[in-house]
Amino acid sequence: MPLEDGGKKFIKYQVIGQNEVGVLTHFYKVLILNSLGKKTYDAYVLPNQAIDSSTPLEKFNTTVQII
Repeated sequence: MPLEDGGKKFIKYQVIGQNEVGVLTHFYKVLILNSLGKKTYDAYVLPNQAIDSSTPLEKFNTTVQII
């Protein structure tokens, strides 16, 4: 989430390595499903961290418009 300071927005994130490469906090997947000529879409945003295997994928479901 952007941080505000004096009317300006800033984003704070982790960097790694000698070249200080930014580490993404989240990643997304968009599935395009085609069944009998009809396309449907499924979209997910997941945190870039370990997720318990018992966590249902539906918890991360979102819309393509959000992505």
